[in-house]
Amino acid sequence: MNSGLRRVLGASLLVIFGLPTMADTLTDAMRLAYETNPTLILNRAALRATDESVALARSGRRPQITLQVSGSAVNNSDFSGTATETYSAALNARLNLFDGGRSRDAVEAAKTAVLAARANLENIEQSVMLSAAKAFLTVRRDQQIVTLARNNVNVLKQQLQAAEDRLAVGAATRTDVAQTRARLAAAQAALAANRGALAISSENYIAVVGTPPVNLAYPPRLPDLPTSLSSAEEIALRTHPLMRAAHLSEKVAAIDLRRARNARLPSLSANVNIGYQERYIAGVNISAGDSSTASLTLNQPLYTGGALSAAVRQAGATLERRMGETSNARAQVRQQVSAAWYQLQIARASISATRLQIEASQYAFEGITEEANLGARTILDTLNAKQEVLTAQNALIKAMHDERIAAYSLLAAMGLLTPENLDLGIELYDPTENFDRVQNAPVRTFEAGKILDNIADRWQ
Repeated sequence: MNSGLRRVLGASLLVIFGLPTMADTLTDAMRLAYETNPTLILNRAALRATDESVALARSGRRPQITLQVSGSAVNNSDFSGTATETYSAALNARLNLFDGGRSRDAVEAAKTAVLAARANLENIEQSVMLSAAKAFLTVRRDQQIVTLARNNVNVLKQQLQAAEDRLAVGAATRTDVAQTRARLAAAQAALAANRGALAISSENYIAVVGTPPVNLAYPPRLPDLPTSLSSAEEIALRTHPLMRAAHLSEKVAAIDLRRARNARLPSLSANVNIGYQERYIAGVNISAGDSSTASLTLNQPLYTGGALSAAVRQAGATLERRMGETSNARAQVRQQVSAAWYQLQIARASISATRLQIEASQYAFEGITEEANLGARTILDTLNAKQEVLTAQNALIKAMHDERIAAYSLLAAMGLLTPENLDLGIELYDPTENFDRVQNAPVRTFEAGKILDNIADRWQ
């Protein structure tokens, strides 16, 4: 048995036999996923990279200052061995005074793109929270199914022993014993398969949450949900981060189109140059002096080989694409809401029907067992009746699991499965903190070492 399966089965035994352990709640799983999930870590880094676009855009409206230092030596033409050496230094400054609003629009587009990136991060946070909920609930489902399968194996072992005892006194046939032994073998195979499924779901839990599922507590009460599909869709179209991100991306494209059109306007810049130069011949300083100039430069594009027109058409096509993506996001959100809604209704109907099935099959099993004791039923009848009870119990476990998954999926589809709404009890990542720190282009704020340490700590 590999180490992963052994670890999972060991954790399952703690749950099955009731050994005292600290129970992990669904909120604990979501909290750990929020703090350590690599998908969130990398997307937060991506958002911080997007924050820098504002500083880059603002740099276009600020002075650009450069220092130039040069030195040269030229041999004299008479090959006398002497050389003329020239050393110079210059400080150049340039300031954009007017560019048709392109620099201003670049800042506005960058700020809007940051807001869109934040909305996308919020959607990813929702996805991780939903993945954590699914992982938690799936492990609990598989643990319950393993417990049922183990109990079924134990019952069949007892039935096999009873059949062999009855065979010894002539009250049963070898066929009865063989049928019971076959059912026991099938139950043992099912138990092995269920253990494997539990191992797989537990590994998925580790991938999402970051820790093994040792002892999972009973899930909390289902959250309050809308009473109609139309109400759920209305909430989703108003609050889902995908919709906000799509609208903001569309706004960025509109600003970029305006920038492309304004590229035809003239631009005006001020330039200042302060320089100093010294010249030497054979090591003797023959001249030295400084100079300064100030100028205004006006640029008016006249013909650019079609580049400006192409840029306008490209920006217009991008805007059309963004508008199409907004419509697609609206349809996608509606589809997610309706799918989760109907899955929830199906699961609830299945729960009601399966509970009736369990009650009826249990009653039938008890009656057939009594009839078998009186000789009116065969052992096969008893085995079949017991299998029907087990099948119904498994169906109920799966239906209750599906109901909870559908409920959390519906919350995510409405844009409400956010860390803020979940009240995880921890300090949440604040995207404005990094933005406020870097938007004015400070000299140094890079903290990659701390980020990499957080990623490495997860897997130690």
